Amino acid sequence: MVKIKAQLTIQYLASFIFFVGLVVLIYLSYSANIPRFVEEVNKENTRSKAYQLSEILVNDPGEPINWDTAASPNQIKRIGLSDHTNNKTNLILKSKIDKFHDFDCYTNFKEVQDKLSLNRSFSIFIFNITDNGNRDLLYNCSSLVSPKTGINATVKRITAMNNYGKIELVEVIVQM
Repeated sequence: MVKIKAQLTIQYLASFIFFVGLVVLIYLSYSANIPRFVEEVNKENTRSKAYQLSEILVNDPGEPINWDTAASPNQIKRIGLSDHTNNKTNLILKSKIDKFHDFDCYTNFKEVQDKLSLNRSFSIFIFNITDNGNRDLLYNCSSLVSPKTGINATVKRITAMNNYGKIELVEVIVQM
């Protein structure tokens, strides 16, 4: 019976070291991209939240749909500025913007967050665009506490506003 001993050859040792080195190199190059990937995911999440808030404001009438005529703020479940009477997208009501002023953002920001179903800081600006191109501020709602992340997202939307029968241009800006 012939006994064969396990032998460690130079070719085997060199190929094993090359293989381990290649695996380490791939791991290090992959792990260097993880922080950038996580940062991009967080940025995209913030952008999508800002867009969702702008979509709720511009194209959702709120709940109940005629919340601007509600007697009590407790009856309002969600704030949306869309004109429910004409059933058109990108058309908001001036009466809802006026009622939105009843929620004082500086003293009751938490209530505004609850009515918009958000748990993060945001700012909302609504400007009336005049015929000569000037922007008149109709509504301003900003958090007194700045976000803890360095990620900022801004969504600007030009839409139409039903100003008690007269159609005007407005710009809705959402920042997070």
